[in-house]
Amino acid sequence: MKSLPINALAIGVSDIGVRLFSFIAVTYLARVLGPANIGVLAVGMAILTYATVISNMGLPILGVRSVATKTDPIQNLVRKICTAQFLFSIIIFIVGTGIILFWIEEWNIRTVTIIYLITLFPSALMLEWLFQGLNKMKTLAMGQILGMTVYLLFVIGKVSNTDDIYWVPIAWCFGFLIKTIYYWTSYKKLMNRGNANKQPLHFFDIIKQGAPFGIASLISQIVIQFPFIYLGFIDTTENTGLYSVAFRVVVLMLVVDRVFYTIFFPAVSRSFKYSLEHLQEKIGWTLKIVIAGSLYIAMLALIAGRDLLPVIFGSEFYDSGFIFQALLGYFVLTV
Repeated sequence: MKSLPINALAIGVSDIGVRLFSFIAVTYLARVLGPANIGVLAVGMAILTYATVISNMGLPILGVRSVATKTDPIQNLVRKICTAQFLFSIIIFIVGTGIILFWIEEWNIRTVTIIYLITLFPSALMLEWLFQGLNKMKTLAMGQILGMTVYLLFVIGKVSNTDDIYWVPIAWCFGFLIKTIYYWTSYKKLMNRGNANKQPLHFFDIIKQGAPFGIASLISQIVIQFPFIYLGFIDTTENTGLYSVAFRVVVLMLVVDRVFYTIFFPAVSRSFKYSLEHLQEKIGWTLKIVIAGSLYIAMLALIAGRDLLPVIFGSEFYDSGFIFQALLGYFVLTV
């Protein structure tokens, strides 16, 4: 129990840091590349998100649960999940690349998306789920911050004009690779690999268990990423870029959601062991604080958003202010 505040602080600082670095990267890229190229990157990232969710098949969530409940030796669990995810990644990469080459005519979107899809391979070997299940949030936080820092520095160092757009997905992939290497190094320090009791992989069993989690994640990401795909192929990449910038600001604002969660979730959880009446009381005043706080922040953003976004990203993104104001409803409901 003593580690709970430390873990909450670690993951909270990590979440804020990752979103802030991501926002800085988007701001820099918006000024250097312009709305159309930001739209190209948004389409590529959306397709990568779909591909990642499908290749993961809900196995990371299953891994967290299995580690937390100690239903399988950790070494065997790592071997099963990483092997399954890597094989799925190979299949998804081959199929996805074929579909992209056949379906997408615009050269920039095609190239950027295929480079983004290479991220499937380091992502398949990512051990974030392991450290989350082990409740080692400091290790988890360090890896997340390290990966995003590498990405940000890579982008700033390599991207200086519109011709450098292809360095952005390369930077994203490299950031994931560094993060994966960090987690595996931490895993080797944590485990004595010589004591692993190797068991059969049982691919179909583990896939069957993870499938419900994967389907739920896929439905969620279809809803969130659909505007990028739709605008990129039905409208223009410039409008996709305008939407992408507005959405990134909302994602940064959702740090508030993590702050509320970190502060109130332990209090609400502890109240459950006393009585249902105590739980209802805690939930009641928590909801009042969260609703009042989120509405206050949304009102300030509504007033300032239209003029603030062009100042941050450049005059080309003036129309993003209107999109941002519309997305504030998503912010309030999410919190």
